[in-house]
Amino acid sequence: MALPNHNELVGRHRLFNVVSCLGQSCPWTRSIKAHEMLHFLKSEADELNHEIDLMNSDEVGLNDLNNTRGCYVDRKKAMISELGDILFDVLMLEMIMRRDYGISTDEAWQAAAEKIERRTPYMKEWGDGISNANTVEDAERIWKAAKEKEADKLDKANKYSSNFVSKRSFDLVCIKGRYVWSHIKCHGKLLVGAVFGYLFSHFWSDCR
Repeated sequence: MALPNHNELVGRHRLFNVVSCLGQSCPWTRSIKAHEMLHFLKSEADELNHEIDLMNSDEVGLNDLNNTRGCYVDRKKAMISELGDILFDVLMLEMIMRRDYGISTDEAWQAAAEKIERRTPYMKEWGDGISNANTVEDAERIWKAAKEKEADKLDKANKYSSNFVSKRSFDLVCIKGRYVWSHIKCHGKLLVGAVFGYLFSHFWSDCR
């Protein structure tokens, strides 16, 4: 099946293709690193935050999303532009992480979904059927508890890994120690035998 012409694509499909094409044949994109892309992403987030603040200062605009006043329209366009920049930067970062660190296309998307699901067990679509969140405070409390549980689990895993490495290192030291001691004993016996033989030969020669 023939791939669609780029100019026929719209919305997210067009942006996905833009990032894909840049990753394949744009020299600047091929040279950019993850930490550099993160810097651009932070900058765009700050700019979007500024535009949101401007929009929030316009009470009429917020109360009427269909407002056609020039100022409101300009601010809305600015917000769309800044949000688009963030989406582009996120897709670029995801592409770079796949390229430089071997992360598969779906790994980060799957990890994000699973994390949110764990922290929102009150959602009927994927919840545990027990948890409930009727208020913002309930949702925040459940989220915080789930996050702390994840941190404790990670901490235990790190301690186990550290203890395993320490025990493994200790075992290796013991093995090497036994190996060295066995050689010391072996060579020590040979050395004692050689000394005794030397002394005996001289003693015997003196006696003769």
